[in-house]
Amino acid sequence: MARTLFTGVDAGDMKVEVARQDLQNLLSGSPIAFMNQSHSDQVVVVENADRIPDADALVTTTKGLSLAVLTADCLPILLASDVAVAAVHAGRIGVGNGIIEKTILQMQELGARDIAATIGPAICSECYEVAPTMYADFVSQVPASATNSDRHCLDLRSGAIAQLAAYGVSAVVRDICTKESVEYFSYRRDATTKRQVSVVTL
Repeated sequence: MARTLFTGVDAGDMKVEVARQDLQNLLSGSPIAFMNQSHSDQVVVVENADRIPDADALVTTTKGLSLAVLTADCLPILLASDVAVAAVHAGRIGVGNGIIEKTILQMQELGARDIAATIGPAICSECYEVAPTMYADFVSQVPASATNSDRHCLDLRSGAIAQLAAYGVSAVVRDICTKESVEYFSYRRDATTKRQVSVVTL
């Protein structure tokens, strides 16, 4: 049975190694695999936490190995099944480039069935205003992300939920806006280097 965790890691005021050790302590010493996130569509399967790959989604079938995704407005999506779990960094670029679909397909290749998703705290549609041309381009890729063309705000959550549903994956949503809630880090609000960390373990 997979477990999920949403917490904070301070990459600005605290050394990253110390913050990650604190997180590992929260997980009773479970090894944690991190990734170098760059808004790509790269999905990497990992068996241990020995390296930090360049990716925006990690998948594992290794029991006891935790997968981490760092966010500060983007969607952290945790996917779980009986045989595999995944952690996905799903920002506008990643959602538009199919990072969610590619992660699900990778899990299915590894034998995953009955996949369930949890979407963590992220920027809400009211706060995610973009340039009109960017809005039009993204909505043409991900129609479910549309809100109001007058305000041109993107609804990344709805876009992600629609993409998950297309593969039969239901989602539990932590309906918290990172920009509106001062308890969470937000790049749009503070231009911060600090990040939340979301973790899933098989």
